[in-house]
Amino acid sequence: MIYGELKDLNQYRGISKNLDKAIDYILAGSYKNGVPGKNIVDGDNVYFNFPDHPMTKEFEDGFFEGHKQYIDIHIVIEGEENLGFVPRSESKLTQKYDEAGDYELFDGEIKNLFHLTPERFVMFFPNEPHMALLKVGEVKQISKVIFKVLV
Repeated sequence: MIYGELKDLNQYRGISKNLDKAIDYILAGSYKNGVPGKNIVDGDNVYFNFPDHPMTKEFEDGFFEGHKQYIDIHIVIEGEENLGFVPRSESKLTQKYDEAGDYELFDGEIKNLFHLTPERFVMFFPNEPHMALLKVGEVKQISKVIFKVLV
């Protein structure tokens, strides 16, 4: 995974053409004008999901998910959230891989916590189980997007 500030995204260019497209789109700020649901940037290669009024949650209500085909880039537009991470080797598969949805679910103990604000991002690569929408302080509504970048 990669955790950092949006202003430093350029240093991750060259990993893949699809990631470069996502970086361009993010740095232009165009995602802030997205609509609820799926927003296409480049077909199935790069798109972002804009959840409609997502709510943060208590840690015990969270779950770990992992992907095999896509990199996830989480960006908060308004508010803040925590995201948890557990190494794949320290997690237990609880739901087999769903190819159509590109996800599988895991149990595990959070080993790292990433705090997102509108200035930061976290990028999870395939086979990196992560738990999103964890509260910071009180449970509340935030605005965020999740970029999906085909590997």
